[in-house]
Amino acid sequence: MVYHAPGRFDKDTGTLLPDKEPESPKYQDVFGHTLVELAEKNKQIVGITPAMPTGSSLKFMMEAIPERAFDVGIAEQHAVTLAAGMATSGLIPFCNVYSTFLQRAYDQIIHDVCLQNLPVIFCLDRAGLVGEDGATHHGVFDIAYLRCIPNMVIFAPMNEVELRNMMYTAQLEISHPLAIRYPRGRGITRQWQRPFERIEMGKGRELAKGDQLAVLSLGPLGNEVAHLIREESYRGKVGHYDMRFAKPLDTQLLDNVFAEYRCILTLEDGCRAGGFGSAVMEYAREKGYALPIRTLGVPDTFIEHGPVEELLRLAGLHREQIRTEIQELINAL
Repeated sequence: MVYHAPGRFDKDTGTLLPDKEPESPKYQDVFGHTLVELAEKNKQIVGITPAMPTGSSLKFMMEAIPERAFDVGIAEQHAVTLAAGMATSGLIPFCNVYSTFLQRAYDQIIHDVCLQNLPVIFCLDRAGLVGEDGATHHGVFDIAYLRCIPNMVIFAPMNEVELRNMMYTAQLEISHPLAIRYPRGRGITRQWQRPFERIEMGKGRELAKGDQLAVLSLGPLGNEVAHLIREESYRGKVGHYDMRFAKPLDTQLLDNVFAEYRCILTLEDGCRAGGFGSAVMEYAREKGYALPIRTLGVPDTFIEHGPVEELLRLAGLHREQIRTEIQELINAL
């Protein structure tokens, strides 16, 4: 296990090299440490992983509270059904699975969890484009394959604090299946261990007000939008909304956006087909809104191996490409 995704090492001796001092934590470590913090206060919490205690950072709970943390081996189907059984017994299972590997347990998600509306919390690590692991590991399909299942709620944090707060909220009041999807790698917040705050289920938030173009982002790509629209040329023109939930959509917020703006751009790090942008367009069509809507997401192709920056360019999701889309839409108004 030592040499599974080992990081930097000396090519002659194989000695692992120390990481540089990090600017911000890994999302997986925020998950792992937060789960321990919550589990120490809530005795009903249990953690489950299919053979990825280190990769998912469930190792922290396995070290601190080993009797309530379970590695079931490379058996995603069993992990999901175990979580369902625990939920029927009044426990609060955090089932921690890489996004791409949850596909292996699709039948169990539908029949064992969602059909019974059980409060299982799926923590989907490696959501979005993961980089050098290649086409098999990109977690780009989860929004589409989970959104169609009744009772499922899908949340994507914009940063580490949002991940932490949703984990806190879920163990307080969850009464249905919940998927929390977050990316591989580091976030943007060094001081992430802040006091917990509840997140209202199914509610997005307005981050910037404009009067021409509204950008509806889901997940950490929203940080790129927040950076871009601080530019003087976009202030007052571009509104930014962190929608947080792919399901249920915040329809009250969407109604306000459709009433106040002339054009909509959606942004997500999942596949465009059947994803968050599709959900927004479905709602607009259902309600008869005629505003132009453009969606940005992973195109209908398999993304291969490469650095995340390069893969974002291949998918049309790099910061400069997002800027180009925003500018083109404003120019067309």
